[in-house]
Amino acid sequence: MGLQELLITAFVAGVITDLSTGLGAVPFFFVKDLSRTINGIFLAAAAGMMTSASLVQLVGEGLKRDGGSAIWLVSGGLVAGSLFFAIASKWLHANEDFDFLGLREKGGTGALLVVLAMTVHSLPEGVAIGVGFATMDAANVGIPVALAIAVHNVPEGLAIALALRPRGVSTWACIGWAILSSAPQPIGAVPAAWAVWMAEPLLPFGMGFAAGAMMHLVVSDLLPEASEQARSETVGLSFLAGIVLMILLGAAVGLG
Repeated sequence: MGLQELLITAFVAGVITDLSTGLGAVPFFFVKDLSRTINGIFLAAAAGMMTSASLVQLVGEGLKRDGGSAIWLVSGGLVAGSLFFAIASKWLHANEDFDFLGLREKGGTGALLVVLAMTVHSLPEGVAIGVGFATMDAANVGIPVALAIAVHNVPEGLAIALALRPRGVSTWACIGWAILSSAPQPIGAVPAAWAVWMAEPLLPFGMGFAAGAMMHLVVSDLLPEASEQARSETVGLSFLAGIVLMILLGAAVGLG
């Protein structure tokens, strides 16, 4: 396909995968009041899903990339992502007046950190979409990649809702934040498709970076808060359930 058609196709595919993230929050239209224990369970499950997405889908896929440098790029990305998130978290706590579209006022600093981590996570997925459509066999690479990411985004949207809903964020707002967190997918797909020769070697680093940011969030925020609201045994089982759920969903659509 021509360059213009390629860029439009990659952008539309990115928009579709972006919107699919919002579907994950839909179940909360049927779940209203949440007890403190249920809040802890949901936070632990979200932590498990994010852990699986980080280590299986992101790190795992990054290490599969061609070239002996992949392991170093992924490792460097992990460290850089964790440092970035630590600095961002410290800055947010030091600047209590900073907010983004009222999310901090409604859900607290933790809610803002969740959306930040998931937004960072979605960028390499957008790049992957662009790279897929820019290959010589777009029909057999680009379309399956976009479809897999679209399906994969649904539980990611659920993970965001699981983390935000207990903090008092409305279901419609959870849908909006889930979609916004995946906005880098259509944004990243276009330049990646246009400059695939430059973007593809950087994918392992980007995947590691996103994984490092999410794992820092899990360890520093989600699990400690979950442990304050539910028994440690319950938190551990919920965390494991989140990991297993994301692995099974990823395997079902060919991710990880």
